[in-house]
Amino acid sequence: MTYRLGIDGGGTKTLGVLINEKGDVLGRKETGPSNFLTVGLEEAVINIETVVYGLCLEHNIVLSDVKLGIGLAGVGREADKKIMTEALKGHNFNFVLDSDAYIALMAATEGQDGLAVIAGTGSIAYGLKGKVQARSGGWGYLLGDEGSGYYIGKRAMFEACRSYDGRSIPSKLTEVVWDYFACDNQDDFVHLIYEQPPIRQQVAGLTRKVAELAKKEKDTLAILILKDAALELALAATTLAKKLGLDKTEFPLGLIGGVFKAGDYILEPFKEKVLEICPKAKISPCLHEPAIGAVLMLEPKLDSEVLRKLRSLKNEE
Repeated sequence: MTYRLGIDGGGTKTLGVLINEKGDVLGRKETGPSNFLTVGLEEAVINIETVVYGLCLEHNIVLSDVKLGIGLAGVGREADKKIMTEALKGHNFNFVLDSDAYIALMAATEGQDGLAVIAGTGSIAYGLKGKVQARSGGWGYLLGDEGSGYYIGKRAMFEACRSYDGRSIPSKLTEVVWDYFACDNQDDFVHLIYEQPPIRQQVAGLTRKVAELAKKEKDTLAILILKDAALELALAATTLAKKLGLDKTEFPLGLIGGVFKAGDYILEPFKEKVLEICPKAKISPCLHEPAIGAVLMLEPKLDSEVLRKLRSLKNEE
C-alpha cells in the first residue's frame, strides 16, 4: 500500500498528516518550526525528519511506501527552494517540495483554477490558472505583508500612540495596547519597544485584541484598522485575479490564516470589495487544512471518494 504524508511547515511549527490510499487519516504529528530562513537549515531538516520518521514508526510503515508532499515557509524563491531540496536529498524521501502558499492554494482549490488568500503573521495571495501560477503580496514584514496580523498589530501600536496624543480619535486602543505589553504608561511602552523590541509573532498577536475591542466595544479606531487590513487583502486578491484573467469568471477563493478569525469586521469589507471586482468569486474558508493541501500537491486529481473523506475532516473541525 502507498501512503501519503502531507507536511505543513512554518516559522512556529511543523505539522504532518498521514493518510492511506482510501483517504483515512492514520495519524498526525507536530514538532517545531521548519522555516530554514528563521531557524537554520539543520533545525528545519531535523523537525521534518521527526515528523516523517515519527509517523512511520508509530504506524509501522516502511519509508519507501510513503509519498511526501512538503509545503514550507521560506522556500518561495527558487534559490531557497533549491537549498531545502538539496538538504532533504539523501534521506531516502520520495518527496515533492513547494511553498506554504502553494499548499494553501491546493487546500483551497484542489488543483482547479482559483485563488487562496493567506493572512497570518504575514500575508500573500496565491493563484493558479491552467499551468500558470502567480502571486500578489508576500514581500515580508519590511516590504509589505499588508493586511497580515503583523500589519494589524503594528497599526494598532501606531494608532494607540496617535490617539494618546490626540492626533487621532479617542479610543480604548491605547489602554489595550499598553495592557497587552504589560505596561503601565506611555513611558513604559516606549522603553519596552525600543529596548526589547517585540518579535513579529508577538506584534501579530495584537490582532485578537483589536478584534475583541471592535466586537465588544464597537471601538471606531479598532474597526477602521480591521477594515483597512481587509481592503488590503482584497486588493491583493483582486489584483491577482486580474493578472490571471479570473476576474470575470467563476472561481474558488479560499481564505486561511488567523486574521480571518477576527470575524465580520475583516470578512465583510473583504468580500464586498472582492465581489465588486470579481462578482463570480466563490469566497469561503479553504476546503482543507494546508497539510492536506500538501497531499493534494502530490496528486491533485485524487479519487472522488478520497476527496469526499478529506473534505469531511474539515467539516468536523
